[in-house]
Amino acid sequence: MKYLDIGKSPLFPAPRRFRRQVRTSYSVLLILALLSLYSVLSNLIFASYNTALIASGAVGALGAAAWLHHIGRHTLARFVMLTSVNLAIFLSSFFLPQNSNMSMFLLAFIGLPFIVMSWRESRPMMAYFCALPMVLWIMLMVTNYGNGAYFELDPQITALFGYSHSIMVFAFVMMEFFYYDRVTQNYSRALRRALRAEERANRAKTAFLRSMSHEMRTPLSAVLGAADLLEHHPKATPDIKRLAKIVADSGTDLLSLTEKSMAYARITAGNVDPDLSPADPLSLIDPVIERFRDKIDRKEISVEISKSNHHKVIVDPAMFTEVIAQIFDNALTYTPCQGSVRLQIRDGKSGAVRLMVSDTGPGIPKQNHRAAFKPYERLEQTYGTKSGGGVGLTIARSYVHAMHGEIGLEREPSDGTHVWIEVPAA
Repeated sequence: MKYLDIGKSPLFPAPRRFRRQVRTSYSVLLILALLSLYSVLSNLIFASYNTALIASGAVGALGAAAWLHHIGRHTLARFVMLTSVNLAIFLSSFFLPQNSNMSMFLLAFIGLPFIVMSWRESRPMMAYFCALPMVLWIMLMVTNYGNGAYFELDPQITALFGYSHSIMVFAFVMMEFFYYDRVTQNYSRALRRALRAEERANRAKTAFLRSMSHEMRTPLSAVLGAADLLEHHPKATPDIKRLAKIVADSGTDLLSLTEKSMAYARITAGNVDPDLSPADPLSLIDPVIERFRDKIDRKEISVEISKSNHHKVIVDPAMFTEVIAQIFDNALTYTPCQGSVRLQIRDGKSGAVRLMVSDTGPGIPKQNHRAAFKPYERLEQTYGTKSGGGVGLTIARSYVHAMHGEIGLEREPSDGTHVWIEVPAA
């Protein structure tokens, strides 16, 4: 028996949810039924008929709980099981002298609900099960076990019960701790296995994306080169030039998606190790604007750069450039033709430098600001016409955090999208 939720037998319940707790409850039920039968027999031998009758009632209640488990009423079954056993111990304590240690079982039952139930199933019921034995035990103390008026056995006889009851209570408590330890170990092993499997999957995904990126670059370069030659061929008709332009734009978008997927795979694999050094932010922004010059000219977007301080920033130049590229690419994508994109550099909080990229696009609703940074989350563009993989802001956030910076969104959608980043000043 590995731990209490064994149950290879078809007699054990097989629920779809909270399987461990339900099957463990059935095992505990069998143990309690055996202890109740022992109580019936031992009390009959010593002519303690009231206590034997109470124990017989507990056996019947446990049988009803087993039937409820069998028909799938698992919550009600555990309610009947724990309530009936607690009440049986409470009532029996009035008929046995205190040296029988019968009431000690109530203290052992305080931790039992955490074995047979989950806090996620029903918090009120868990609170009830934990409070019930304590309330019953306090009632015994307050009434002083009925002042001994109902005792059926001589204290010298019940002293023998006291030793066996104490041993069973301590055994019960040790079993609970043993069970908690085994369950914790099993969850820890399962978590470690899941983490190792995730690491293997991430490595395989990264290797696949690297290979895919390399394999796609060669044909894409040929397609883009051929489309460019066809577009600028002196004998090309306007229709051919238009189709060649579409091919070139689509190929560029596909290449961008490939690069973003590769970057995201590196991030999920944990391969983000920035090499921080002081740098002038303008010197890193200018190449990004030139990279998107064709897109800017094609959509006739005006780009404005303003700088209100002369601080350098402590960043990884390659990562910082990629962050600006991802944010700037999103701004150009969603800004309409003849719109504008503005880049502002100014002082941030606590000695940081803030860079704001603002556009005149549709903007992102305030309730979607947090979702915008989730991977593959394209908000209203999930089935839209704008190309993109939904990982641009995710990549930007990961790189900014790796450089000990912050990133976020400002304002309402009627005023466009305003993405800001703050990085340490040099």
